[in-house]
Amino acid sequence: MTPPGGHPRQERPTDFFISYSPADERWASWIAWQLEAAGHRTMMQAWDFVPGTNFIDFMDRGLSEAKAVVAVLSSNYLRSRYGRLEWMAALRADPDDPARKLVTVRIEDCPIDGLLSTITYVDLVGIGDPDEARRLLMRR
Repeated sequence: MTPPGGHPRQERPTDFFISYSPADERWASWIAWQLEAAGHRTMMQAWDFVPGTNFIDFMDRGLSEAKAVVAVLSSNYLRSRYGRLEWMAALRADPDDPARKLVTVRIEDCPIDGLLSTITYVDLVGIGDPDEARRLLMRR
């Protein structure tokens, strides 16, 4: 697959690992496309997971290779065991500056509690204009 920037994916380092619940794949894909269009390389399950690959290995590779993790926050994500593992790994990677390794994007009106509540999120809830949503995402 060639992303919007036109460079084959394997030739560029991974900038962002997109962590999301499968129920939120449309939002995760939209976020990834915005980042790719801005010249960043993303990794996400829907695009990069090859059938027959070990899912845990895929997660580990994505978390360790990416400069940052984008957590797509929704009630589904907050209940997800794997989502929790992914955002916690990102927090552990840079505990002194967690927002540098973990970027949170809220797509649903859901309570953000515990450690996640200490990270300022990009709030896309109620944003109907795609240009405004893109601006908010890219500003972060």
